[in-house]
Amino acid sequence: MPQANPMITLLGASGYTGQRIARALTRPPALAPLRLAGRSAERLRRLAASLPGSPPWLTADAARPETLPPLFEDCRLLINCAGPFTDHGEAVVAQAARHGVAYLDISNELNYVYRVWDYAPLARRSGAVLVPACGFEVALADCAAARLAAQMPGELAEVRVLYDIGGAGSSRGTRRSALRSLATSWLAYRQGRWQPDIPCRRVRTFTLDGVERAALSFPSAEIATLPRHLPVRRVTTWMTLSPGARWWAPRLLPLFARLVRGPLGRWIEGLVSAVAPPREGMRRQAPFAIRVEALSAGGKSRALHIEGQGVYELTAQIVAYAAARLLTGGGGRAGVLAPAQALEPEELLAHAVAHWGLEVRDDA
Repeated sequence: MPQANPMITLLGASGYTGQRIARALTRPPALAPLRLAGRSAERLRRLAASLPGSPPWLTADAARPETLPPLFEDCRLLINCAGPFTDHGEAVVAQAARHGVAYLDISNELNYVYRVWDYAPLARRSGAVLVPACGFEVALADCAAARLAAQMPGELAEVRVLYDIGGAGSSRGTRRSALRSLATSWLAYRQGRWQPDIPCRRVRTFTLDGVERAALSFPSAEIATLPRHLPVRRVTTWMTLSPGARWWAPRLLPLFARLVRGPLGRWIEGLVSAVAPPREGMRRQAPFAIRVEALSAGGKSRALHIEGQGVYELTAQIVAYAAARLLTGGGGRAGVLAPAQALEPEELLAHAVAHWGLEVRDDA
């Protein structure tokens, strides 16, 4: 039952993205009282002191399920930034579903997002609304695809999602999640069903702003979310490549995916995590583009092009927007929802243009 003064709990608050989400949630007017959570008491203490009102905090570790129940006390919405979600996310989702607490996360680990739907029956019984993959990656493309599908009645032959992300560097959490996704997200959606597939082994060409760009297939979570709410036979997701990578990436990355899937995976993850995170401001001004193409069974096509900058800051804005919608009764029915089901695609895209400086245009 909704509380008169609902609390938001932010797990993984002291991480690179978590800090940005914490700041977005405490900008006036605040949505609701905020509680920070994570593994390090010292980092949480410093973060709380830097935020308006010095929100309360508590220690919890997604890798230790026995520490999780206090997160859900006096809580109406839990936001999870504690990855890799493949390893630790399900324990948090299960608790949210049992407690009837609204949940959203920023994962783009395909296999994890696919498995979240296993908790739909429990969530429906408890009244919980669970929204995985609600960050920069997935949320915008999921809503863009829903908008295109509304303009193309009937079954779609394919939806293609292309990411072109500029800048250098990424957070430790992003790198660890990418590795775990390579190791576990061997999944495709073809012929109207999910099928096993080796990641990163296909290359195709897209046209962006009149320039042909090579792109590599990669396991993005739209493969799990789009078939949940669109009548589509095939979903493919792509990432642009540098000219040289067109030749080595589809050969070496599938081999690397096999390597991180095996006994050496944890050792490789440790090496990657040891690299320092990006300097403050890295990727803040870096541009990105997302192109979503929908193809009908009759051969017609439509596309939507989204441009902006600052992927980490944009994730924080998307999460704050989604939190407001869930706290005010948005999101619709209880269960597991794709971002487009929880956020109302046209409203989100209009808000992105008006408030986040994104360009959204219909494209040929």
